[in-house]
This record gives sequence, structure tokens and C-alpha cells, in this order.
Amino acid sequence: MLTDVGVVRDHNEDSAHVDASSQFFIVADGMGGHAAGEVASAMAVETVKTTLEASRTRIHGFARRPTEEGRRDLVQLLQNAVLAAHQAVFQRGAREADKQGMGTTLDVVVVAGSEAFVAHVGDSRTYLIRDGRASQITTDHTVAEVLVIEGKLTIEEAQVSPLRTILVNAIGVSADVGVEMAHLQLRAGDRLLLCSDGLHDYFVAETEIAEKLATGDMVAQLGEMIELAKERGGHDNITGVVIDVLDLSGGSDGVPAAVEHDETLPVDAKAATGWSDEENTENLSVKEIDEAGGAELAAGGKKGAAAKAAAAATEVTTKRRAETEPGDVATRSTAPMAAVV
Repeated sequence: MLTDVGVVRDHNEDSAHVDASSQFFIVADGMGGHAAGEVASAMAVETVKTTLEASRTRIHGFARRPTEEGRRDLVQLLQNAVLAAHQAVFQRGAREADKQGMGTTLDVVVVAGSEAFVAHVGDSRTYLIRDGRASQITTDHTVAEVLVIEGKLTIEEAQVSPLRTILVNAIGVSADVGVEMAHLQLRAGDRLLLCSDGLHDYFVAETEIAEKLATGDMVAQLGEMIELAKERGGHDNITGVVIDVLDLSGGSDGVPAAVEHDETLPVDAKAATGWSDEENTENLSVKEIDEAGGAELAAGGKKGAAAKAAAAATEVTTKRRAETEPGDVATRSTAPMAAVV
């Protein structure tokens, strides 16, 4: 994980966390005056971190023995962790006048065995780098992307439009939020990049991201990307996390040899979302990165403008992948382990 204040800003509102043991990774980009953005991103990261740490036995259990039920449980766990972060930020903003309207983007990746689970809100991004090519797994929840979905802007126009910086979906800003979920099978040699817009704004071409991160030293390459972002303007804080998927010999399931005892404390979904357990299940949407490299939305989606934007974003992600998807996605019999920077 590397972060930099950039060239223009005088303080860093990005937050990030890496848990190499439990294999989860978080990037958040805060917004709001009077340093409220720092508070929002830090609160979101801490809430997700606490939830996933308390549930690490569920993550490790799935890594050892993946099942469809366990897969859905991890998706629900991750979604609930993000919704809990949203409630924490929103409620503090409602209580404290100087924090009113604060918010943050949030990208979370959980690696469990040979599978990755992604939760996304806002315009930070998660990329998959595979076989020398890169593709954006998430979709920006911005006005520009909504206009692309509606056919009113081309992808190329959206990349330079000032509307690309206006969020329609963020953690903590309003009562409603949509959580974009994705699931993919990993292969040894894959890399995942989580980053704030302070980085990806200066790497519009996915080919350049692939060139920088396809092989070699992750630390040096990510550092070079951050320096290039600063040279190209550095308008915002810059944060990146790179996950390197490694093949393990001996059939290891990717779980640490010794895990300290911990109590599993699942998030109270109703407390986090205001829905019953049945409503949470009904409103769950997952973007599946399938073997053909496309994205498919599996049923559901919370009602409301923000959630609609998050769900509809799948369509534009599929279009964007048409020429850039890095190969087929296949299940491995030997589960990879993720190294991280």
C-alpha cells in the first residue's frame, strides 16, 4: 500500500488498510470540508476492518471448503460491512454540524482461496491485471457514467467530462446508498489494483496500467505510477494497493498456518441497513465476472437512485470490457495466495 498527498492538496483524505493474514484490502477517498473527508474515509475503513476481522473464521472456512452457500455468505458479509460503514458515517454527519455532508468512496476486496469478492461504492476503482492486460472490475458511480448508460455520452467523452467527478453514489452522504458487488475466480499471476481517483485519473488507458503492473516489483511499479500521477498534475490525494496472486506449492488453501482464536461476530444486517434478513437477501446484487470475461448482474438491487446507478453501472462495465478483458477466468484446483503492497 502506498499513499501520497499529491501536488495540490495540503492534507490526505484517503484511507486504506491491508490485512495480509485475513486477505482483505480497503481503499477509501473521503470528501467534505474542515477535514471531514479524512474522518469519513477513516471511519469507513475502520468499520469494514472491524467487521471483517471479527468474521475471519468465515473467510478462512470458505477458503478451505468453498461452497455456494459459503460464497453467498461472504457476499452478504461484505455487503453488510459496507452498509455498516455507510450508516456510521451518515449518522455522525447528521450529529455533528461540521461533519454534515461528509462522505467517502469505498472499495473492498476479500481474497478467499482462489476467489475474490469485491464491494464498491463511488469512483475509486478495482482493476484486474491478467496476462499482460488490465480491465476495470468496478464502475464509477458518477453523473458521467450514468449519462453513458443512458446513451447520452460516449465512454471517450465521459473520460474527459467534468461530470466524471460528480458522484451519484457515496458512503455517508445521504440516507440511501447502492453497493456494487463483484465476484471473480483468480489465477496464479493475476494482480489486483485498488486505487483512488488521484491515481486512475492520470492513467485513462488500461493498457498503460497493464504495462506498469503486469510483471516485476509491485512496490517500485506502484511508486512509479504515483510519481507519474504527480508529474501529470497531482490534483488529488493518491492511494494504491496492489495484490499479487501467487501459486502455492503443496496444495495450500491460502490460509495462514496458525490463526489466533477469534470470535465470529456477524454484522446485524437489519441494524446496518434497516431491512429484515429477507429484505437484505432480496436486495443483494452481484456482478459475476464469468469465464467469457463479461459481467453479469445476478438478481436484485436496492431500490433508489443511488442503488440504480450502482446496478446499472454493470452494463457500461460490460461494454468497456468488450475490447480489453484480459482472457478467460478459470477456477484453479490449487488455490493461490495473495501477496500485497
